[in-house]
Amino acid sequence: MASLKHAIREYCKSCTYDSTQPGTYLQQIEACTTVSCKLYEVRPMTVATINLHRNKRDIDNGDIDKLIDGLEDDEEEVA
Repeated sequence: MASLKHAIREYCKSCTYDSTQPGTYLQQIEACTTVSCKLYEVRPMTVATINLHRNKRDIDNGDIDKLIDGLEDDEEEVA
């Protein structure tokens, strides 16, 4: 039996992928904008894309402090 992850990926691929359009099937799935799809929230995405969406959501919600917490100051003190 196929895994749930594999089944979702194959469903999204059959729905979204168009070999005549630019990008791989994963890039096209990530670019999907059909928010009414029940699988939209669980569609395959890279970690980089997931983090980009999280950061955008945090900025949109005014949670910019979450994004900068724990960042180290790159500037060195001059004696």
